Amino acid sequence: MAWDDLQVFLAAVRTGSHARAARALGVDATTVGRRLAALEARLGTRLFDRTPQGLVATAAGAAIVPRAERVEAEMLAVEREAAGADARVEGPIRITGGDGVLAVLVVPALIGLRQRHPGLEVELRADTRNLDLSRREADVAIRLSRPTEPAFIARRLGTLAFGIYAARSYLDRHPMPRRLADTARHAWIGFGAELDHVPQVRWLRRAVPHPRWVLRANTTALQYAACCAGHGLALLPTFVAAQTRDLVPIATRTLGPSREVWAVMHGDLRRNARVALVMNWLVDLLPDGPAR
Repeated sequence: MAWDDLQVFLAAVRTGSHARAARALGVDATTVGRRLAALEARLGTRLFDRTPQGLVATAAGAAIVPRAERVEAEMLAVEREAAGADARVEGPIRITGGDGVLAVLVVPALIGLRQRHPGLEVELRADTRNLDLSRREADVAIRLSRPTEPAFIARRLGTLAFGIYAARSYLDRHPMPRRLADTARHAWIGFGAELDHVPQVRWLRRAVPHPRWVLRANTTALQYAACCAGHGLALLPTFVAAQTRDLVPIATRTLGPSREVWAVMHGDLRRNARVALVMNWLVDLLPDGPAR
């Protein structure tokens, strides 16, 4: 049995459809269907039931999953160890993080990094989820909390501060809030309910128990744009709000939240020159400088 067959099998188990598995693997759905049919023929058993809801693993298929995942873990470890031995400061490097950090801090600073190391091929992946470094979904992650996984290496980059802002055009139409309690009477922009667990969202819900939401967005960039357009108040990273003079900080005695920022890599990549370079470069990235 080829490792590629197990990759297709696991993608089908995790996504529940030929089309979604194909997107995850970067192939077409016909290829996924053909590979699964060939695998079932080779094993002499049906691995999936085709239902209106999608692919559902049979008992035989479910029994294979733990073993396939162990094979996957070993193959990924081989890839990481091979990549970790690469001493060249050139080639691909994948960085993931929130869209605000990547767009406002990382992208402008990359000019200097690429001028010093023109052989780098940088891929940025903005995501509200923590991409899986063990599966090589990214090489370096910028996260707003310290990782707890023992296999990961983390370096503290500094502190990310937040504040409440409004556009001048909004304040031309509405009175300036003088106290935090006053903001409850204003229009608010924020994350959707699926991100209520995010610490800065929890802080806002404690500070303003019943905000009057007028616009919800799943990225910082969209919230920033909505705030600049005058839709309402928004809790934004201070470095993002500082990109324009059109946003005014709402003066209240209650300070906004702050979060630690960490650069994270898998320990197997510690000897990879590209990853080590980017980790060191990120230390000087935040406006308040490297953490001491």
